[in-house]
Amino acid sequence: MADLDQQIEQARARLRDLQARASKQRRRDETRKKIIYGAALQEHLEQLEASKREATLAWLHRRITRPSDRRFLGLSGSARSYDQQE
Repeated sequence: MADLDQQIEQARARLRDLQARASKQRRRDETRKKIIYGAALQEHLEQLEASKREATLAWLHRRITRPSDRRFLGLSGSARSYDQQE
């Protein structure tokens, strides 16, 4: 019986390990997707005429709400102040 209990515990440990690996892979995939979309958006912005580029950037800036992200990007104020402009 102890043998079976040990095998069950080993199987549970393998399952936990596989679940952790799957979760880590999902996070990597999500990060990669964000990088790819971000690069595509940057390329698109570079090709827009100035007024459309400014409007698109303003739209993006309104959606960046985390204060540390706004500071990193050099955006002033909070995203709420931008929402009121729409």
